[in-house]
Amino acid sequence: MNAGEVPRGAWIKFFDEFSKERQGWIATVEVIGQDIGDQEEAAGLPLVGISADLKAGENRIDVAVGTRPDAHMTHIIDKPQIVELKPAEEPGHEAIEVRSEDGTITLLTFRHIMPEMAERQLPR
Repeated sequence: MNAGEVPRGAWIKFFDEFSKERQGWIATVEVIGQDIGDQEEAAGLPLVGISADLKAGENRIDVAVGTRPDAHMTHIIDKPQIVELKPAEEPGHEAIEVRSEDGTITLLTFRHIMPEMAERQLPR
């Protein structure tokens, strides 16, 4: 996928394809806002999926990470305005920045690890 802004009309398809291609990649969810600073919501959990809900007046993006009962979360981004795929810093790394109506930025970073290394990378 090419880096750059993702048009709103393409969000559902973009997140569906992104999730399928990167399911299991190690994810970090950071929220950055003037009133809260920089808050890490999740780190080191495998990506389950990202979805955009834009129907019937809804306007949100859901990010699900973690596959174990004791290590999982769903982060909801309300009123997203801009979705941007950031340029990869190195192969096997991806980042998505979502800017919300209130100015909050949610930064989603992903890194691919080899399957045989997965057990050493995930939280215990």
